[in-house]
Formats: sequence, C-alpha cells, structure tokens
Amino acid sequence: MEASDYAIKYPLDAVHVEKFAELIGKPKSAVEEMIKARKLPVIELRDPTKPNARAGERWVYIPEFNRAVREAYYNRPVEQRDAWLLWMGL
Repeated sequence: MEASDYAIKYPLDAVHVEKFAELIGKPKSAVEEMIKARKLPVIELRDPTKPNARAGERWVYIPEFNRAVREAYYNRPVEQRDAWLLWMGL
C-alpha cells in the first residue's frame, strides 16, 4: 500500500468541525473534545472587523492531520504495523 492510500482526500485543505467529523466517522462532539484537548491541527477563522470577538470559527487543517497520521503509522514497530496483514494471509 502507498502512503497516500491512508490520506483523507477532500477538495479543501481545511474543513469545518462537522465536515471533519463526517470524514472520520466520529460525532461532532468527539471532534470538539479532540480540539479542546489540542489533538487536532486547527485554524481559527475570525472576523477581522471584530478583533475582540470571544471566539472564531474552528476549521481542521487536513494536510497536517494526514501527515501526523502517516507519521504515527510508519513510526510503529513493524510487527505491530503489519500485524493486520497476517489476517489476510500476506
């Protein structure tokens, strides 16, 4: 398998929390908890005409998420990373 086989593909580099939750098959609340725990690469979009606004809109940056997932996968010990292949007879 190629590294690109594991990447989430979407025509935008960043998506809103609801769309990201849909892409990874998690509820929106789970993604929001991941954001609060700083487990996702987030871009906060703010209205430049309201610099003192309490909060902006949060979007998840997909290329960085894909890079980190790929790195985590390939940094696992080979016997763990490739264990699933045994179930397929490979």
